[in-house]
Amino acid sequence: ISDGLTAKLIARARSRVTFANGGQSNSVYHMYMDGAGITTLPDGGYVYVSNSEDDSGKAGVHGLYFNKDGEITNYKTLLSGTTWNCGGGLSPWNTWVSCEEHDRGQCWQVEPDPNKPNHNAPQVTLLGGNGGNYESVAVDNTNTDKPVFFTTEDNSSGELRRFEADGNGWDALHVGGQTTYLQFLDGNRFQWTTSLSAGRNSAANYYPNSEGIAYHNSTLYFVSKVTKRLYILNLTDKTYTSERTGSSWVGQGAFNSQPDQIIGNDMDKRKFIYFTEDGGKGPGVHVRDRQGRYYTMVRGVPGGRYSGDETVGIAFSPDRKKFYFGFQDAGVLMEVTRNDGQVFN
Repeated sequence: ISDGLTAKLIARARSRVTFANGGQSNSVYHMYMDGAGITTLPDGGYVYVSNSEDDSGKAGVHGLYFNKDGEITNYKTLLSGTTWNCGGGLSPWNTWVSCEEHDRGQCWQVEPDPNKPNHNAPQVTLLGGNGGNYESVAVDNTNTDKPVFFTTEDNSSGELRRFEADGNGWDALHVGGQTTYLQFLDGNRFQWTTSLSAGRNSAANYYPNSEGIAYHNSTLYFVSKVTKRLYILNLTDKTYTSERTGSSWVGQGAFNSQPDQIIGNDMDKRKFIYFTEDGGKGPGVHVRDRQGRYYTMVRGVPGGRYSGDETVGIAFSPDRKKFYFGFQDAGVLMEVTRNDGQVFN
């Protein structure tokens, strides 16, 4: 782990979760944790919403509940009966979208707040169309009346989908809207096309098996695990650039394996985009600064117990003083804090 940081284990797969009051959860923590996000609660608490990438209807979404002081108070299932829930993303209205990664996979909207009417009624969204190996979701909420959702697909010809909603709120992901697909053109230009086949051909030729995605200030960032590249799309002038992840390295560590999930919200104030890594001798969590330099935040010891594993579930507490991540195969969820008590950039 980087100097100045401390990590502690807060949950382990197949074990009950210990609460701040000394009690324990009714069920054991889920296996095969994957994509995650943080949603806030009206009382100042928050929920670490975590996918389970289990198979054959044994996957789903689970919530680890914290009070306003960052102490664990509850753990429960929010979505069940699904398959291979991989990545996802947060909506502007504080819900979680969870993506299934199989041929007929869908993107589900989940309400973590127990006081909201849809809390016990997760629902398939329009983001996934007829189904696919979906990964992650980002949203441009610049126009709050017509938010735009971007969805990646982990397939050799998995098109990047753009869904322009007709409104804001829960129903906006279930009624109306228009879907287009990313198509790269000559000269580092791109367009959004209504042709699904054109989108799939572009993915196959340029960005196969896309994974994590993030939006900020008219810029879309996403990664391909096959090309090991970060693609940066200027949504205003419809041009793009790309770079190999970890190409400009600072300090110890390495980012040689497949890039997976990414987060990078509020980048006017923040310095870094955060990446998880799938595979390799020492999979880690890595960061990229605004100048395109890469650093390692935390990683498994090369050749140690996490060798060949996958880092997953990166998310920040609302005050950004706690950072969460896990190792999928080992089934451990970690909470990282700065020794100086400051927020993460």
